[in-house]
Amino acid sequence: EFREGDSLRQIDWKATARQRTPIAREYQDERDQQIIFMLDCGRRMRSQDDELSHFDHALNACLLLSYVALRQGDAVGLSTFASDTPRYLAPVKGTGQLNTLLNSVYDLNSSQRSADYQAAATQLLARQKRRALVVLLTNLRDEDDEELLTAVKRLGQQHRVLIASLREDLLDNLRETPVQTLPEALAYCGTVNYLNARAELHERLSAHGVPVLDTRPGQLGTQLVTQYLSWKRGGST
Repeated sequence: EFREGDSLRQIDWKATARQRTPIAREYQDERDQQIIFMLDCGRRMRSQDDELSHFDHALNACLLLSYVALRQGDAVGLSTFASDTPRYLAPVKGTGQLNTLLNSVYDLNSSQRSADYQAAATQLLARQKRRALVVLLTNLRDEDDEELLTAVKRLGQQHRVLIASLREDLLDNLRETPVQTLPEALAYCGTVNYLNARAELHERLSAHGVPVLDTRPGQLGTQLVTQYLSWKRGGST
C-alpha cells in the first residue's frame, strides 16, 4: 500500500482502482547482470609456458566463467580485439548461450597484431549500451600505461571493469631460482625489474578503481570464478 514518503509517480493506478486503496510500485535492483569478455587475441597472448598458449588459457577461462555465470542467471557475451577475424557476441542468458559461445570461438586463433586498447574500448562502447561487467583478458606490460588507462577510464564511465593480466610462468621460475653465476644474476635482475614495472602499472590501475588479477595462466579460470562469485554474493557484479 501507498505509504507516507512514497512518490506520487510510484502509484499504480490500475492496481489502486482494483484494490480501492492507493497502491505504490516498489522497485528493486536487478540482480541478473550482463558479463562481456574482452579477449586479447594479439601477439602477446601467443606466449606459451606449457602445452597451451596464454590465448588458449584465456579462452578456457572465458568458457569456465561463462558456464558458472549462465547457471547463476547472468547473461554472457564476448568481444575480441587484435584478431584477424574479430568476433562479437551480444550478452544473452540461458544455458544455450554456452553452445553459441563455443560455436563462435572454436576456430578463433591468436594473431601477430598488437593490442589496441583504445580501439577495442571504442568498439565495445558502441555495441554494449547496458551496464555490464567487462572482463578484459590480456597480458599487460608497463608500456601500456597511458593508452590502457585512458581506455579503461572510458569503459568505467559506463561499465564495471575487471582486468585479468596473465603473467608468464617463466618469470616466477626465474625469480625463485638460486643465483650462482653472472648470467643468472643478470637474468634475475632483469626479471625483477620487469615484474616491478608491471606491478606498478597494476597499482596505478587499482588506484583508479580498476581491480586487476595478476595471475599465472593455469590459475586464471579459478581466480576469475572466485572473484565473480565473491562479487555475486556481495551483490556488486
